[in-house]
Amino acid sequence: MNRRRWLLHLVMGAIAHRKGRALLLLSVLAMASSLATALGIVSTSMEKRVAEEVRKYGANLVVTPEASRLDIGSGGLNFGVVSEPAFLDQGQIDSALAKSGVRAEHSYQLRGALHWKERDLMVEGVNFSDIRRLFPWWQLKGSWPAEGESVVGNDLATRYALKPGDSLELVGKAGTVRCRVSGIVTSGGEEDGQLFVSLLNLQQALGMTGQLSQVRLMVTAGNDGIKKSAAVLQQLLPGTKVSEVRQTAHTSEGLLTKVKLLMVMVTAVVLISAGSSVTGTMSTTVLERGKEIGLMKAIGGTRREVMLIFCGEAALLGIGGGIAGYLLGSAIAHFITRTVFSASAEFMPHYLLVSLGVSLFLALLGSFGPMVSVFRLDPVRSLRGE
Repeated sequence: MNRRRWLLHLVMGAIAHRKGRALLLLSVLAMASSLATALGIVSTSMEKRVAEEVRKYGANLVVTPEASRLDIGSGGLNFGVVSEPAFLDQGQIDSALAKSGVRAEHSYQLRGALHWKERDLMVEGVNFSDIRRLFPWWQLKGSWPAEGESVVGNDLATRYALKPGDSLELVGKAGTVRCRVSGIVTSGGEEDGQLFVSLLNLQQALGMTGQLSQVRLMVTAGNDGIKKSAAVLQQLLPGTKVSEVRQTAHTSEGLLTKVKLLMVMVTAVVLISAGSSVTGTMSTTVLERGKEIGLMKAIGGTRREVMLIFCGEAALLGIGGGIAGYLLGSAIAHFITRTVFSASAEFMPHYLLVSLGVSLFLALLGSFGPMVSVFRLDPVRSLRGE
């Protein structure tokens, strides 16, 4: 029998001979790694779930132009400020979003007035496919517009007796927009008093091709992602103002941060307790096996080989505990997400590596002190029972 097979035989024999302690260590390592796995899976699943819920609040970043301002007065007299309307350049926005690397869904919007039946209507040009994603709370009576169709706010529709199927001819300074009303929208906000048409049609009617009034962004929340995205875009878009929608941003990031901190603290406490338990159990094992260790050294075993035996035991127990912990942790995570969040956790095989890493780390770290004792053990004194 060569030395490797001899060492493996000793490791397996030591574990089999002390089944009680091996099962105790295995259960401790499995519990610690299962908790780390469960909290990791729950945290990841919850982050996605919270992101989905926060989407219902709409955009969390808004890009607007800085209006041109002119102070009127001279000397100590100030008669006020005259501001001129300013607009965003759509090409500049496209370029900034591409360079920034910000992961966000966006909605380009242009607001202006069009003439209809001797009155001016406030009209907003949008891409309806973007609006449907960013504003899921809009309640639409009718259908979403196809080419050449529009949506009317509920208050505006009531004021002018508009209904789905009506045709409108809207006149701008550079052209005319002819559209059919496909639906009535209710949002509970300023949208109820507006008419929504295709962005391209409104730009052409106003003679403002490639210009926008504002851009709304839905940035993925978490780890101050909204603030960082706002700062990056602000640098790339001089002459604009990138603002957070405070309620949405704080709700999403604040909730995620607090819950993740709680999970990290609970995991740390459990890992410290598990590490202490492993250290105590391994230390007891070393004390009980003093004569056995002395005998192995006396018959030619080197300190390195004796330490490899203990390392091998710890590694095998760590691998077993990691696999058991991953299976148990996945089951716990599915139970928590189903009962608390009314959702199912995704299958995340990469957390097997996390579970194995936690279990092996605790097993080897807990064995460090006992292995130092093995290294320093005098075989003559241990055989005498001293």
